[in-house]
Amino acid sequence: MTATSRPAIALFLPDAANDYQEMVRDDAARAAARAGLDLVPHSAGNSVMTQIQQLFAWLHGPEVGRTRGLVVMPVLQTALDRVIREGARAGLPWAFLQRRPDKLDALRAEFPEVPLFIVMPDQREIGAIQARQLRALLPRGGNVLYVQGQAASSPAQARLAGLKPGLEGSTVAIAAVLDGNWTSEDADKAARDWLLLMLRAGRQNVHLAACQSDEMAMGVKKALAAAAEKLQRPEVGRIPVTGCDGHPQVGRKLVDEGALAATIVVPSTGAPAVEQLLKALATRQMPPAELILHVRSYSDEPSLARRFS
Repeated sequence: MTATSRPAIALFLPDAANDYQEMVRDDAARAAARAGLDLVPHSAGNSVMTQIQQLFAWLHGPEVGRTRGLVVMPVLQTALDRVIREGARAGLPWAFLQRRPDKLDALRAEFPEVPLFIVMPDQREIGAIQARQLRALLPRGGNVLYVQGQAASSPAQARLAGLKPGLEGSTVAIAAVLDGNWTSEDADKAARDWLLLMLRAGRQNVHLAACQSDEMAMGVKKALAAAAEKLQRPEVGRIPVTGCDGHPQVGRKLVDEGALAATIVVPSTGAPAVEQLLKALATRQMPPAELILHVRSYSDEPSLARRFS
């Protein structure tokens, strides 16, 4: 069997330039290689239509015959049921990352012999950890600017839903929830516009900014620095920022350097998805609908409490 005809896993990511998604890709590639498979990655440039076109092109292309499964991180979880159904009719297994397709339960019922499942971090626990981080970082209370990912996405909604109960009964308040669209650039723009409007008018003080990803956190850091310079208020540039993802060379490194106050370590979903998919094929047993991965605070929560109390 030649290298180009070896069995393959096709991987579809929203944006492989994202540090976390890059980690997922590399992790999935190692898992595939251990099983003697090629990994063929695709990146959609955060475009829903591009991802759908890539999936249909793969299903109708020359390499579909060597496909052992598809691993997909949806750009938008509401857009893929037609292409998923087409692949399932051909008997191809699907593993989804991070975002649960809206019709996953119905598709599993329609195709009971085809593996269809999701691998994701504990999204609500991410929000709960963020709440505990905020309470530790603001022991006397304060106002938080909260920057979520794409507001319509299930991870952003679940993380926010996990955060809110954790702040009940505290003096930590969410001043605003902004949509950062999971990118540094969009988070920078959203936070910059809001900060200049609110701070210039004297309508809101902010004591901390919390973000649902480290990439957005760095965009918010830029926005705070720009607002501090424009308003001649250097203290704005010193507002602490927290993130999430905890890539060893990004989020955790930024915490160690003092650029971020905290992050959350989210393990790669790449290898678990490939391994679960191959296990289902080998055993002919259907995997559970969800595989939930453990997440943790960085720095750990007791350390945060000691540092900022």
